[in-house]
Amino acid sequence: MAQKHKQAANEIWLIREQYLSLLVDLAMGEKPLEHLQKQRDELLNSLHSVYSGSPSTTYDAYKLAQKALKLNEDMTFSDQEIDAFLPKELKRSK
Repeated sequence: MAQKHKQAANEIWLIREQYLSLLVDLAMGEKPLEHLQKQRDELLNSLHSVYSGSPSTTYDAYKLAQKALKLNEDMTFSDQEIDAFLPKELKRSK
């Protein structure tokens, strides 16, 4: 089960990186909108495939994650922290 979750996480990471590249392409404005829409739709289908083939989480795991996100603020980032990962064209803070 852990291996299946790891595989799904790796696939989702790749899709996330592809979405980031898509955002950069959009911000640059050099590719036709239709091309970007096609890429977006392909990424959405890829993500659906990953989630469809992934194991479901357990109630206990869900509650632990909920606690970590709400109470401990795990995996939450300020705009400045997010900007550190983005290209200049997509940064929010100046």
